[in-house]
Amino acid sequence: MKKSFRVKYPYIAAILIAFLCTFMTALGSAIPQIMGFDVDMQLVVTTIILVFSVFIGLIIIKNTNIKFSDYGFRKNLKNSYRKVWFYVPLVLIEIIPIALSGFSSKVTTIQYITLLFFTVVVGFNEEIFFRGIVFNFLLVKSRKVAIIVSSVIFGILHLANAFNGENLFYLILQVIFAFLVGIVLAEIVSITKSLWLVILWHASHDYIANITGDSLDSKALIGLALQVIILLIYAICIWKSSLGEKLVEVKA
Repeated sequence: MKKSFRVKYPYIAAILIAFLCTFMTALGSAIPQIMGFDVDMQLVVTTIILVFSVFIGLIIIKNTNIKFSDYGFRKNLKNSYRKVWFYVPLVLIEIIPIALSGFSSKVTTIQYITLLFFTVVVGFNEEIFFRGIVFNFLLVKSRKVAIIVSSVIFGILHLANAFNGENLFYLILQVIFAFLVGIVLAEIVSITKSLWLVILWHASHDYIANITGDSLDSKALIGLALQVIILLIYAICIWKSSLGEKLVEVKA
């Protein structure tokens, strides 16, 4: 039987899928800006375009010979909550920016609502592509490769977001943060076999990032540094306690 492109060239297929997701996100951001919409309308238009991106991802999944449940559209495996520490570290890193910076006074009531829809769609979109499609395409190599390579791709493609920061130390922390998020979320999906909780966390993280203080001060640097430290410890501990010897080759 002839192997599909994704099985024969998993790295290329994974990179192309990741670029597709990034392109749709960039397109969703660029179009409303070019059209001169205000901030609120930009969020609405970007959200609509990302909904199309989600559907593209679902169509790609449907056209592979992998079940939707194998992509993570299922309940967590029994007792897998314990193996990922009941997601407590992920909750903790979201408390940090709220505790240090509080909520931004620049966010309007309507933006609280539009940002909610926007971040849910962003979380759904990126997790489908990165921890769903990209991760599964790379599984033909091994779970270890799938976790590491999908995280590297995720981190690299988030470099553009990081360049919005002016402080070099903050920029470095942002890049490390994106890579560690990729590692942790890929580990969680590998263990729980489910996307639902990582989608929820991703949406929550983006929402909190948008509604908390937006000034790039010492508090922001301290907060991001603390988040990076927690993610690093979390990633290492999950790897050692729940993965380790289980990172075996997966047959194509």
